[in-house]
Amino acid sequence: MAAMILIICFGVYSYQNYKKELIEKEEKQLLTMAETIGVSLVNTIELELDSIDLYFTALESDEQAAADSFVTVAADTYRENKGSLYDAVACFDGEGKLIFQQGSMDVDDQRIPESYHAVITGKKIQTDGWYQMFVSKRVAWKKKQYTVVFAMNLNDIYQRIVEPVRIGDGGYSVVKDRNQAIIMHHAKDQIGMDAYEGRSKRYPQLDLTNLYNWVWRQQNEPEGYDMIHSYVWDDPELSPVQRIVAYTTIELPGEKWIVNSTLPFEELQGPLQLMLVRLCGMCIVLIGMLSAFFTLMARNILRAENQKKEIAYLKEINKGMELLRHKEEEIQHYQRVQSIGEMSSHIAHEFNNYLTPVMVYGELLEHDQSISPENQNMVREIVKSANQAANLSRKLLDFSRADSPAALTTINLTQEIREAAKVICQLAPRNISVQVELPREDCQVWGRSGMVEHILMNLCNNAFHAMEQGGGTLTIRLADSTGPNREGSWFCLTVRDTGCGISKDAMGQIFEPFYTTKRSGKGTGLGLSVIHNIMTVVGGEIRVESEVGSGTCFFLYFPAQQVQAVDAETKQTARRKKGKQRIVIVDDDQAMLDSVGALFRSAGYQVECYDHPAVVISKIQNKKDYCDILLTDYAMPSMNGMELAELIRKLNPGIFLLLMSGQEDARFEWYLKNRIIDDFILKTEIKACIMKQLQTDYKTDRRTEDGHKYSEKDTDGTTGSRE
Repeated sequence: MAAMILIICFGVYSYQNYKKELIEKEEKQLLTMAETIGVSLVNTIELELDSIDLYFTALESDEQAAADSFVTVAADTYRENKGSLYDAVACFDGEGKLIFQQGSMDVDDQRIPESYHAVITGKKIQTDGWYQMFVSKRVAWKKKQYTVVFAMNLNDIYQRIVEPVRIGDGGYSVVKDRNQAIIMHHAKDQIGMDAYEGRSKRYPQLDLTNLYNWVWRQQNEPEGYDMIHSYVWDDPELSPVQRIVAYTTIELPGEKWIVNSTLPFEELQGPLQLMLVRLCGMCIVLIGMLSAFFTLMARNILRAENQKKEIAYLKEINKGMELLRHKEEEIQHYQRVQSIGEMSSHIAHEFNNYLTPVMVYGELLEHDQSISPENQNMVREIVKSANQAANLSRKLLDFSRADSPAALTTINLTQEIREAAKVICQLAPRNISVQVELPREDCQVWGRSGMVEHILMNLCNNAFHAMEQGGGTLTIRLADSTGPNREGSWFCLTVRDTGCGISKDAMGQIFEPFYTTKRSGKGTGLGLSVIHNIMTVVGGEIRVESEVGSGTCFFLYFPAQQVQAVDAETKQTARRKKGKQRIVIVDDDQAMLDSVGALFRSAGYQVECYDHPAVVISKIQNKKDYCDILLTDYAMPSMNGMELAELIRKLNPGIFLLLMSGQEDARFEWYLKNRIIDDFILKTEIKACIMKQLQTDYKTDRRTEDGHKYSEKDTDGTTGSRE
């Protein structure tokens, strides 16, 4: 739009500039014409005066001519030879007495020239409406003085010099004397009239302001040009007209004339209209070109934006796929650990069965007084080894139970650490100082009773072994944290020691089961692996920093949980706002996406639909609160809905996870019970559940007093969510 306005402004400017230049050019041409006419008038009249001088000079030298009538006869002969240039001729004696006249002229006021050169001695308008200009010549003949007066017809001069000069179709030139009296004009009734005073008297109804200013310039400046408002003087209706005018002043012997050339401005309309048409054509072409250019640019920009969106979409997919790859590695590791845990559980149970008689009989033999002291020492070693084996079996059982998400509840992390720290301070060697830094307020997280003590005992035991040679300081600290690469409220438990540190080679294996850097008999390699599994189950994360010789620091991140009472009014308000929540639907079936998305939009939800789970993972990873509800299909080619739900649960535990499937599966109840999902729904029952949800209030909240979620069967047999 701005470009079009600029083009139009450029067109208007070009037109105005062209108009101005055209007018200036025409004014200069008119001035040139006026100057040309003026030069022709001066040359013609001066040539005629010189011709009279030469004629009578030759006459004076002719001594054989008749004495009395020769001058008059010669003057009349000269007039007749000039044709229509002279209307009359008269001859006066030395006393001013008329002695001869041929033709009509008024010579009463004729003055006698003082010199013997032909001069202009005045002019008068005749009864025919044209001016006669009188040319006088003093002649000496036979010692007598005569004055010859010729009446020059100025209409003849006009017809010879002024009128033939054509100025357009309606242009013309006029001649005025020094008093602004019109002496030559194509409109005969204007001759003899004063250019301003006479016209103002004759035409009092006309506005002659421009004409007055123009006459004033002619009286005070030798030449000039301008554009004035005038009238068509030969039109009885005196039509107004805008004229381009130019004038010049000429000097004659005894006279001063003003030559004025004029052209109606309307005669320039043709070139101006042609220029206007050309400019309009150019503007249309330019606007068309700009429109085409901007259309092409808009298409390119739109194409570039679409490409950017596609690239961003592909990047999100790649990002999500990379996360999936890491997830698959974690799953494989989890499966290995789970297999080891199951195997360890069986081994521990069987091992305990075998150890039980050994420990019982060993204790009996240890207290048997009939055995020699040497044998009692051997029995004591047998019992000691059996106790160590029993301790190992208990650790194996702990390891097998560490990956179970069941029985999670809200625990006070601050209080749990405080209780565990009392035990750790009592078990710490004398050369090791234990410092505990805890916040005053309670920190609520998901977990199990005794979980924190188990974690701290393992980490602190490793720290004691790392500082057993030279002692040091063990620091246990709990504080708020944003978490690694996450948003939201988190708590960070830090366990830092000043021991020997962990080598770079061992850093990548410390969470592997049965991997240990301790010497034989000092560790089983299960402690850090159990801690890692516990943190995974509660939705947390563990990170370690270490440098050989400078100590080790473990960072354990727990997602914060808000525990508060919700009254009936608050629940009702939440139900009213339900329609404003954002829901993300993931399904590889586009038709299913469109239909389910339409259903939820009709229910008042803000809906986003995706056909690939990697995009959703990437978006939630970038923005934790990207959605409030996630509805995912169970059967998808890249990853199933349970894997997606488990990953989203770790990224943001606050998102409500709803699993959608074409058929029921017994595993869904187990997933629901262990909080991997919040609810599941059959595809065939989606519409009925949404309509029911819009028509009725929820009978009970999904989340119970301890924070668990559940679903219940309606009386009509459909599975519905309760919130």
